[in-house]
Amino acid sequence: MLPRAAGTLMLARTKMTAYENDFFRDENDAARVPAASADARSAWLLGVCGMGVGPLAIYMRGEGWDVSGWDDAADSPMRAFLVRAGVRFVERLPAGTAVVGRSSAVKPGNPHYEEAVKNGCRLLRRGELLAERAASKKLIAVCGSHGKTTTSGMLAQTLAAAGTDAGYVLGGLYRDAEMPPARCSTTSDWLVAEVDESDGTIRHFSPEITVAVNLDWDHPDYYKTEADLERTFRELFERTRRAVFVPAGNARLERLARGLRVPVFTVGDGGDYAFRVVRAGAAETRVELGGAFPHGPLVLPVAGTFNTQNAMLALAATAFVCGGKIGVAPLGKFPGMRRRQDRLYAGERLSVFADYAHHPTEIAALLRLLRETHLGRLVVVFQPHRHSRTRQYAAAFAEALSLADEAMILPVYAAGEAKISGGESEDILAAVAAGTRPLRVCADAEETLARLREIAEEIFSGAGEETVVAFVGAGDIDRIAAAPFARELWLREAGRPRGNAEDFGTRMARLLPPKTVFRADENLGARTTLGVGGNAAWYAEPEDANALLVLLRGARVYGLPTFALGRGSNLLVSDAGFPGLVVRLAGEGWARVRRERDAADGAATLDVGAGAKLKELCAFAAREGLGGFEFLDGIPGTLGGALRMNAGAHGASVFDRVVSVEWLTPEGVRREAPRESLNPRYRDCPELHGAIVLGARLRAAGTRPSEAIFAEMRRLAEIRRASQPRERSAGCTFKNPPGESAGRLIDSLGLKGSRVGGAVVSAAHANFITTDAGATAADVEALVRRVRGVVEAETGVRLDPEIILLGGSWE
Repeated sequence: MLPRAAGTLMLARTKMTAYENDFFRDENDAARVPAASADARSAWLLGVCGMGVGPLAIYMRGEGWDVSGWDDAADSPMRAFLVRAGVRFVERLPAGTAVVGRSSAVKPGNPHYEEAVKNGCRLLRRGELLAERAASKKLIAVCGSHGKTTTSGMLAQTLAAAGTDAGYVLGGLYRDAEMPPARCSTTSDWLVAEVDESDGTIRHFSPEITVAVNLDWDHPDYYKTEADLERTFRELFERTRRAVFVPAGNARLERLARGLRVPVFTVGDGGDYAFRVVRAGAAETRVELGGAFPHGPLVLPVAGTFNTQNAMLALAATAFVCGGKIGVAPLGKFPGMRRRQDRLYAGERLSVFADYAHHPTEIAALLRLLRETHLGRLVVVFQPHRHSRTRQYAAAFAEALSLADEAMILPVYAAGEAKISGGESEDILAAVAAGTRPLRVCADAEETLARLREIAEEIFSGAGEETVVAFVGAGDIDRIAAAPFARELWLREAGRPRGNAEDFGTRMARLLPPKTVFRADENLGARTTLGVGGNAAWYAEPEDANALLVLLRGARVYGLPTFALGRGSNLLVSDAGFPGLVVRLAGEGWARVRRERDAADGAATLDVGAGAKLKELCAFAAREGLGGFEFLDGIPGTLGGALRMNAGAHGASVFDRVVSVEWLTPEGVRREAPRESLNPRYRDCPELHGAIVLGARLRAAGTRPSEAIFAEMRRLAEIRRASQPRERSAGCTFKNPPGESAGRLIDSLGLKGSRVGGAVVSAAHANFITTDAGATAADVEALVRRVRGVVEAETGVRLDPEIILLGGSWE
């Protein structure tokens, strides 16, 4: 333990010096007004889909706040967690908002920022708002130049594994899509949070415990000198109430932590919390514990020096909080963090990784880890983050990238910064020492992808050596380069010609991501509103669009027909089943319903996923005060199915509200078309035959008070209950012929109550066929054919079934 100064524990935050006040003054302080009253718990958060603001929004919802937010990143993976937590997305400042929080990337000039200023709102950066929420908690602050997110994520799980409940606010996402990036504990005052130094908001925190993972000179756009950055960390340590943890052997942090009024614990070989690496593997590390740790061997499910150090810092803080105890499974349920050594593709001789590393030290550590754990060639694609950091570290970036056999540098991701002299990708290239391995600057992502395709072709042809490709950077490299390349590889693998040794099921089980549901011989009858029918040869609920494309590509290779299943209304599955692949878009990512920017003419528009239930779409629109969707409320289906059959009721149809539709063809080709290019008919849309709808943009028919819209939905529901059967059915059996009602024709011929086995023509509405217990699909099919035949024989009108017969044909 490092020596500390004499004196009592400093519980109150130290008074800021005049220098601090000048150095840390935020340019937006003038925009703020005094704090709102304690009972005003409503917030509008700008940049809410970001990795900093998003988890804070989720945490505040857990505290009971009414949280709404805005972000222009419509495809952020954070959005699903926000929706699940009940965060509303709104384009304008909600009335009565007590506080507006913002990402530091949302600056003056942003119209939402200016709206908050104009309305006299309290305007706080993410760090300032988090500090307010943490002020009454026992905060464990995780700080440092890199590794904060991983260490925070570990610490939240190590505490749980040791039996200590704690809330947490991370700065990223766990790899497990079921684990949220924030949690508010209702039983504990402990709170784990990542504290960011990049914008100076670190000065607002007074932690119970501080865990400093490392410290490198960074953020020259904010800190004018290295001494400024060091001073910031020293002052955080001085405000810490109980203990500070630093890595053993980190000279800078040990120097900054000397003479504190609280104990300082070193973690590492020879430290207060001592550990020694016994064996390092590609997926786990075995260590021997000593010092203040419980003595003995321990296996960590992480690889690499950097990850091991972070895990041990988390365990040291856990042991301190829990009276020396750590969990039997030390990292608990920790699944890893997204964009931290993510494996995007794993082939026989080609692997693809993506990592958030954006500082030379991080990059060098990552590349050494990949060298240690993988054989063959190492190819790196690097996207520098910020011009100021690139200028400061051009030579260091060049040195770190020299660890690769080949490196490609994308243009700098500016993150809102203006270009500066010496801060371009070419400046890294200029710093490369003579004789260094190949390194070049690429004009854009497409040039990079072209080279990577060449490398992949060499490997697949058997000519190239075993290769690891690493995409590195904190900007949008994952979206513009990493994800597209990995998707191409997976689709290539899925579309390989059939081999004798691998059937469809084996290939898909190998290629599909773990969250994708994939099963053989799945009963479909139970998934329909009729409740009858046989099995599908293959059934899948794809995790995302990439998994869906893999399934379609594979099905095509193996000659399997495909069918998209919604909620199972308007569908009869034959008793013989379906000899192909049935896909159901069931996950949260497919069920999105969100408001977009208003159209040029002022009309409100919604972005809706194909898996969204029509009832939930209607409820969302009603809450937003958007009319025109009420008629869909009683249709028991999803948007995808509704679009495919142009569903409707009460004289309206879904295409009345369509702006554009996006879908996949049976060949897996993505298409999008505006309403004007489609030709929907009564209960049909020919362009979507055989397609899998992905989503649509819908247009509201004006705005009204929410209560008026809900009242209209209740009125239509009463009409429906009075005229339609309560028993199981598929909805209307037949389409209405031109100028006529199918139900009236059937009723006029006395066919109500007609029965075949367990299938009955409803007494409530003659165009509904209901099923009793014990009914079969054959019963329903026979009754449909009988009714159709009688009507044609008696009236000359041939009724066209509205119900799809899967595994058979009505003709």
